[in-house]
Amino acid sequence: MLPPFFSGKSYWVQLVFLLLFIVGGLTIFSSLALLAGKLSGLEVGTREYFYIAQTISAFGTFLAPALLFAYCASKEWFSYNKADQIVSPPLVGYVVVLSLFILPLVAFLGKLNEQILLPDFMQNIETWMQKMEEANKVFVQTLTANSTIFRLVVNIFVVALLPALFEEFLFRGTLQQFFSKWFADKHVAILVTAFIFSAIHLQFYGFLPRFLLGIYLGYLFVWSNSLWLPIIAHFMHNANSLILNYSAQQRGIDLESLDPSQFSGFYPAVLFCTFCVVTGIYFLRKRRFGD
Repeated sequence: MLPPFFSGKSYWVQLVFLLLFIVGGLTIFSSLALLAGKLSGLEVGTREYFYIAQTISAFGTFLAPALLFAYCASKEWFSYNKADQIVSPPLVGYVVVLSLFILPLVAFLGKLNEQILLPDFMQNIETWMQKMEEANKVFVQTLTANSTIFRLVVNIFVVALLPALFEEFLFRGTLQQFFSKWFADKHVAILVTAFIFSAIHLQFYGFLPRFLLGIYLGYLFVWSNSLWLPIIAHFMHNANSLILNYSAQQRGIDLESLDPSQFSGFYPAVLFCTFCVVTGIYFLRKRRFGD
């Protein structure tokens, strides 16, 4: 029986192959997404066009390279990434509850992130970052405008569930696993993966909260020894954000222009949620390891 393709190959070689898988998947499936969009007859920029194009391109960019790398590393599709490990229901319960308390922290960290100013000599970079952020806001508004319950359910599936599934296979299931083996240090692997996870989204005014979210997901992966716990946590974060946006929209509130720090109870709420999250993570780890 032949050994796995990566057997005996250096980590640098494996990294090159992973990058080739990602670039190849991005190129091929982005082209397929454009083709599918044209064949569907949908107008570019509409929600329906995005649903088709985003799903196809995300599959090729994240999930397909991750599975291909896993097979080359172990000759198993779902072993290397620990997707074959079942997560216990109590751990899922902890994560679902924690996801509710994390949202105010994300809002607070996002507010801090927005206050960061680059030096004058980096003005062009800052302008480009602002343009990217504005483009993302327009994109989010297109998805959530005039939303109904049916549209919310579709958005939760396409914008919350599929990205959580596809991205976690690549970031936690592949990159973090790879860096853990290479660096022989799970903490460094978590930090490096979280940094890449945040940077690759190209939303620089949300870099800090997404970086800390990536660290949280990384430790969930280590503590549970299963890819499904960070997938669930990632999905809950995405879904809660969509539900919050929908709820605000139904009340005529524009979350994009809203400054949560203006509310008198915002900072006490952040402190309370921080305490709940830290306590929840402590008991989550304690339950997993029994220490």
